[in-house]
Amino acid sequence: MANTKMIGARVKPDLEEQVKEIAARDRRTVSDWIRCRLEDAVAAARRQDQHRSEAA
Repeated sequence: MANTKMIGARVKPDLEEQVKEIAARDRRTVSDWIRCRLEDAVAAARRQDQHRSEAA
């Protein structure tokens, strides 16, 4: 099993329905879809931080 940690998040009811629909279109579970988006956000933030440090 992967070394993972469970975290919780509050989602507004209107967003919850949208996330469920998007996850279903991608044929993923809601938690898997959110995990992928979090991984994308972390990777983007790291690239942005790296770009800032190179520019300095």
